[in-house]
Parts: sequence; C-alpha cells; structure tokens
Amino acid sequence: MTEHVDLEKRLLAAAIFELRVLLANHLDFQDQSPAAVAAQFAYALHNQALSVLANQPFDVTQALDGLARLEPHLGKAYLQQFRQAVLNEA
Repeated sequence: MTEHVDLEKRLLAAAIFELRVLLANHLDFQDQSPAAVAAQFAYALHNQALSVLANQPFDVTQALDGLARLEPHLGKAYLQQFRQAVLNEA
C-alpha cells in the first residue's frame, strides 16, 4: 500500500517539476497573466517536488508559507483555500 501512495506522490511531484520547466519562459514576477502566475506557482513548489522525487522530507507548512509571495497575484482567499485543501482542514 505504501508503494502505491509513494507512486502517487511521485507522479504529482514529477508533474509539478515538469510544469515548472515547461512554464520557465513565462516566469516573470511583474507579469500577471495566467501563464506567468502558473509559472510562479510551479516555481514556488519545485524544490519540494524534487524532495519528493529524491525520497526526502520537506516541511509542508513552510512550503505553504512560501506561497504567500503569490498573494498579490492569486489573492488571499485562493491561498487560504489551497492551504485548507492541503492540510485537509474544513
């Protein structure tokens, strides 16, 4: 069972990392287009994705706190909803 869960985590981590690579040309912190914001989001989480792929732990709360710099682009409500979804909070 653990192996199945690890493969799920690896799939999602690999996807985040690949999205970061694919969106690299859109990484402009002054740009507020959807592609630029998606690039920033993937960029903000790519080190955590690499940690998962290397079977290394990372601090989830710290990673979520790091997304705060995206608040001007995504909004406070969006980031709160994302945090709640990750932490499985109602």
